[in-house]
Amino acid sequence: MPIDHFGNTSGTYPNRYWVNATYYEPGGPVFLFDSGEQNAEPLVPYYLQEYHGLSATMRLAKRYKGIAVLWEHRYYGDSQPFPVNENTTAAQWQFLTTEQALEDVVYFANRFAHPSAPPALLHPSRTPWIWLGGSYPGVRGALLRVRNPEVIYATWASSAPVHAQVDMASYYEAAERSLTRNCSADWAAVTRYVDETLGGGDESEVVEMKYRLLYAERSGPGGNTTGAQGLTMEQAANMSDVDAASILMDPLSFYQYYGFQASVLPFCNILETQNYTQAPVEGGLATTYGIEVAFDAFLAGLAETDYDSIPGNPDDPVQDRSWMWQYCSEYGFYQRGDPTNPLSIETAFRSLELFQQQCDAAFPEGLPVSPQVENINKYGGWEMNPSNVFWTNGEFDPWRTMGLASIEPNSPFRNSTVAVPACNTPAPAPSFFGLLHAGMVHVSDLRVLLTPDANHTEFRTVGFYSPVAQAPFYAGLGLFELALDEWLPCFGR
Repeated sequence: MPIDHFGNTSGTYPNRYWVNATYYEPGGPVFLFDSGEQNAEPLVPYYLQEYHGLSATMRLAKRYKGIAVLWEHRYYGDSQPFPVNENTTAAQWQFLTTEQALEDVVYFANRFAHPSAPPALLHPSRTPWIWLGGSYPGVRGALLRVRNPEVIYATWASSAPVHAQVDMASYYEAAERSLTRNCSADWAAVTRYVDETLGGGDESEVVEMKYRLLYAERSGPGGNTTGAQGLTMEQAANMSDVDAASILMDPLSFYQYYGFQASVLPFCNILETQNYTQAPVEGGLATTYGIEVAFDAFLAGLAETDYDSIPGNPDDPVQDRSWMWQYCSEYGFYQRGDPTNPLSIETAFRSLELFQQQCDAAFPEGLPVSPQVENINKYGGWEMNPSNVFWTNGEFDPWRTMGLASIEPNSPFRNSTVAVPACNTPAPAPSFFGLLHAGMVHVSDLRVLLTPDANHTEFRTVGFYSPVAQAPFYAGLGLFELALDEWLPCFGR
């Protein structure tokens, strides 16, 4: 793959992809599943081999006698033009842009060949290329339908935040909407209490609060305080305000993948029952008994749920650094706290200024002053309406807020329709063709887990997409198949 598709920089690098041609018959489509901002290799068994379940990519390949491709994005996994680490230079980062990565797909599609197909038959001028992707890969598929409709004929964009925006306070606002009202009220009240104390309390109050937060975070279920032994006031005093206040958000660490019921409800139950010693009250503890009671119960919830003890390590330093460059340079998505929102469950210490400082510290050279969101939104953002695109979202997905199904105050409030549009014809504006999965969160429909799998029994080893329910997969797959039945016969006209 050329490192630079548009300039005068020469050089190439190896870009990984995998192929499953089990069901292919000449004339069948190419189904490309994009792995996006991660190492693609762990996805191979789930999306190309249907390990312990089914994938939309392979179900479609079987039905339409197509060939399936799993694509790895530049600067992730082993598809690295340059080594990605703290020493990667601005001159090297400059080639990690949305436009370069989209052009990678165009370059690949125009040159792809496989022993199962006659020469040149798989070219997008002769065979429809169908894109599947969730989250950022869903964005890419939508942009390609606007940018290169002659290459990508149709797209399933799941949980795609196509509207780039620096301020994404809406991320945790979406999570708050899913909470029970008493848990939401207490979470917001405790957050304000901690923010106000750390920001305006005297030194002894600040240190004591930091100590209590750290002590709860290091403690474990059943009153186990082994992990907190040895904690000193000096250690607490040395902790920054933002790190201390961010402990309140520990129960939200896995919300994006599992949603309220699986990842946050256990915490809320402990909070609202004061560790199962009292019956919950409808208005919440802070309103009924006072903020100190609510704060004590919150600390008990942090200790008893103990997310930190869950085995496994989800962090990938290449993935984390490459995606940070992308959002710092183009996408924004700064998930800040909003002190003006009375329902905020995120500390206000996580400000826009803090996010920008973190970006500038990680990349001292090469970044624009602020993320260049216009590089993305020039394709339409919330207003985009490309043809042959199927959009799906989870009701409580934090990334829905930046997608076409957004209900944020500054969004256009578009509605989805399940009526399949005619081929190469957008859905009637302002509607869009798609589904909203009730109660679901992020990318809940591109595969389904049918057999228990060790990689899905622990939060930290689940990988990028979490199939928390079976219905979204079958609903999404069925409607997209109806759409392809309508669209594929039009290919080439």
